[in-house]
Amino acid sequence: MPLLIGMRTFKTALACGLAVTTGYVINSPYPPFLAIGALGCMESSITASLRSARDMIFGNLVGAILAMIFTVTFTGHYSIACFVGVILMITMCNLLHMKPGITSLACVVFCCCLKDIPATGNLVYGLLRFRDTVIGTGIALAVNMLIRPYSGAKQTQNAIIRAQKEMLPLLEERVLRGRIPDLRELRANINRLDHAVNILLDERMNKSLKKSEVAHLRGCQQLLWKMRDSLISICSIDTTPSPSSENLARMQAFGLTPDNTKRENILAGVCDERDTVVFNYYLNIFLDSNEYLSQLIDL
Repeated sequence: MPLLIGMRTFKTALACGLAVTTGYVINSPYPPFLAIGALGCMESSITASLRSARDMIFGNLVGAILAMIFTVTFTGHYSIACFVGVILMITMCNLLHMKPGITSLACVVFCCCLKDIPATGNLVYGLLRFRDTVIGTGIALAVNMLIRPYSGAKQTQNAIIRAQKEMLPLLEERVLRGRIPDLRELRANINRLDHAVNILLDERMNKSLKKSEVAHLRGCQQLLWKMRDSLISICSIDTTPSPSSENLARMQAFGLTPDNTKRENILAGVCDERDTVVFNYYLNIFLDSNEYLSQLIDL
């Protein structure tokens, strides 16, 4: 598998490099704190980055202030203060529905400040570290906004087309070969696709992303859902119903034909009549959705 460095990876590394450099320019005692701020808010979209930046700033402020309080309250008992403080930090961050990654970075800030405040003899050290993380967060936001903000519309459309094509051999395997295909990879791919579409739907700040384009992709995604759900329903039938002549003709139009060695058995159908009715009902939904998707994706 080739080693690929994506734009998000590049921008994250660039933001960290600029943050650490800025730390040296402003004579920060601990420049990596600026990198911590940069790491916490580099997301796939500008809207998500702003949300993460908000959570990062608040989480780090709480961590710094809590470290200052615990330094006074638990003087000489770093381990106890760390134990109690991390519990409080995680609880507060969870109540505010912060991402696990941001919660972890906020806890890192708390633990570092808790250790370094007594060493420096400066109680406001925690606020200085908070200042550093805010600067790092601002640098990451600027990098994400100014350098090729994530669009993803074309990639998402290509992913929808790939998922559509992947389902046809699975349908052929079940309907025309009489075997139950493994749908785990398909489910995983569509879950990733759903996440990609949700990122686009959530984006509010990227002016290069047209609402009509996102709405179009959402419609395509919903047809893909119908295909997936119909395929799952077809594969859930544990008998061997036969496709109707109409559905068989539609499948053959896609280049899906029965295995000649098993053609008579597959087309005969060994099952209850109700199974055949349900089977063809879902098969018809799948084929309709596939046709609609093929027409919609090209608009």
